[in-house]
Amino acid sequence: MGELFDQVRGKVEKHHLPLPAKPKGSDVEFDFPDDPSALHGVQLGQMMLRFAGFFAYTQRLLSVLESELVLVDAEYRLQVNVASIEVRKDLGRLSAEVIEANVLADNEALTLLYKRRLELLSIKKLLEGRLSVYEKMGYALSRELSRREMEARLS
Repeated sequence: MGELFDQVRGKVEKHHLPLPAKPKGSDVEFDFPDDPSALHGVQLGQMMLRFAGFFAYTQRLLSVLESELVLVDAEYRLQVNVASIEVRKDLGRLSAEVIEANVLADNEALTLLYKRRLELLSIKKLLEGRLSVYEKMGYALSRELSRREMEARLS
């Protein structure tokens, strides 16, 4: 699976598409102003760029994660389906969840793949949540910028 992932990554990298760098700073939290209108023009621009950087970098991480998840999920499903043939012979017709649980109970290697799949799905949810936060913060700042532009035109 790692070899296939490397092949896929290589095919994309040959197009020389630039990737967003990790934003500078090591802050684990940020303060969003209660009133964006209190920000000076430069502060507003810097904050917009910062959230755009976070958004782009998070999107990068999410895309790499999703490409690995596709491969892990396909391998997991294939192994469960192959192993379930014997379980179905022994236990008869049962729900897919019961069959999967029985397959996992008897297969340590598949249990490791299952845990990796769960880990990737969990990280994916976290990244999607952060992506949504950065997007909404960017929208809020953009609205403030638009409001200022409208005021400047009307003045």
